[in-house]
Amino acid sequence: MKLISVNSQLILLLAFTLHTACNYKSEASLMTGNWKYTTVEKNQESLFTIGDNDVMILQADSLFEYHISSVNKHMYGEWSYTDHTLHLKYADPDTIRHFKVDILSDHILKMHEGEVVFNFTRVNTN
Repeated sequence: MKLISVNSQLILLLAFTLHTACNYKSEASLMTGNWKYTTVEKNQESLFTIGDNDVMILQADSLFEYHISSVNKHMYGEWSYTDHTLHLKYADPDTIRHFKVDILSDHILKMHEGEVVFNFTRVNTN
């Protein structure tokens, strides 16, 4: 009887492990997508107004672009993600910035660069 119980538990554990492995998304793949700015803050105070069309797009081919209307910013270049840090290599000016990711989920992205905190929600493009 005991052997059957152990086998049943092993089968359940194996099924759970396979289910989890099949649904796993790497952090880098979670980063990919269209993100809408919700706030950009320093010391919990908004640095500028966020518009309805202010977005950051991180493409699967490692290209990025972002738009922030109120500060007249439209930047683009290449992105990478390592050690919970988003690296943006701008095409013009030739600059690399590093954003430490604090929260990353299917729907929320929060990251900071120094004392400036950037909050986003995912934009569904389906």
